[in-house]
Amino acid sequence: MKYPIQNLSNNQKIEVKKFNSNEEISYVDLSCINCNLSDYKKLYDNDRHGILQKTVMCNNCGLVYSNPRMTKNSLEYFYSSNLYREIYQKSDDFEHSFKIKIEEANKNLETKKPNFEKYYPGLFVDFISDLNINYNSVCEIGAGYGTNLIYFTKLGKKTFGLEPSIKLTKITNNEINIKQGFINDLKDNHDIIILKHVFEHLYDPINDLKKIKNHTNNYLFIEVPGNIKRIASIQNAHNFYFTENTLNQIVSKSGFDLIKSTYCKDTEFIFALYKKNNSTNKIFDYNYINEVKKIKNIYNNDNIRFFISKTLKILGVYNLLLPFRKMVLKILKLSK
Repeated sequence: MKYPIQNLSNNQKIEVKKFNSNEEISYVDLSCINCNLSDYKKLYDNDRHGILQKTVMCNNCGLVYSNPRMTKNSLEYFYSSNLYREIYQKSDDFEHSFKIKIEEANKNLETKKPNFEKYYPGLFVDFISDLNINYNSVCEIGAGYGTNLIYFTKLGKKTFGLEPSIKLTKITNNEINIKQGFINDLKDNHDIIILKHVFEHLYDPINDLKKIKNHTNNYLFIEVPGNIKRIASIQNAHNFYFTENTLNQIVSKSGFDLIKSTYCKDTEFIFALYKKNNSTNKIFDYNYINEVKKIKNIYNNDNIRFFISKTLKILGVYNLLLPFRKMVLKILKLSK
């Protein structure tokens, strides 16, 4: 099944074509990291950019993931390629973007009751604050510009971030305590570690969670795109696509107990807070059979939506009927 390709610039199309025909890019088969089986159903042959990356669903537990996926060497090549810059780094004006993000963060610093109807930048902070946990120090891995840490700084917390991009860490100009690095560069311990739209990118989540456990005094927060009523947008930079069930089971297997998980109805982003335990015996459980049925149903509904949209575009009436799209999908029980 072909996944719908979004509108691309000419440069993006050229880079995607070059990447897909590059014989030096190699792939490796992957068993399910949740149940360790290799029984899967192929969902899509490509991602939203047209990159030839297959996405599958585990027929045993329902985890959705990239398979086969790029080897570590090929992945490193991808992140240093023109294709990555064209797709994920559209603007070279990082300093301007940094200033805008800082201004946006400073406008919304007061915590409040979380509203999961519509997504907003500080929702994750409101989610954590609403659980009344006790913590003084925060570390974010994949901190980007560090704007997420501003919320915690204003709450009087000691903050620190690790960001793999050298360019982004230089731009912060020491305004925010961020160092260049990633999970393997963790040295000190922190009361809570934040992974905000990072976990789905990890190459080896199980081992990374074990490393993180050694550097958190108590808590781990994760925010990821979720498969709630739709499968999260397919892109080759994401290795895994989670439901609350698959996310919670994988994290619990690495020595964390679930405190609470939920999702935002607007974006279907999952929010989850965990507390580390002294063993890996207490594992979050769910019904594998029901999970597989749920993912298959979501997948089928997605493809119906894709077909309707494609047909309307071919007929030239997509934009004309766009205001009525949600109403029609709701009648067909295909909308959020």
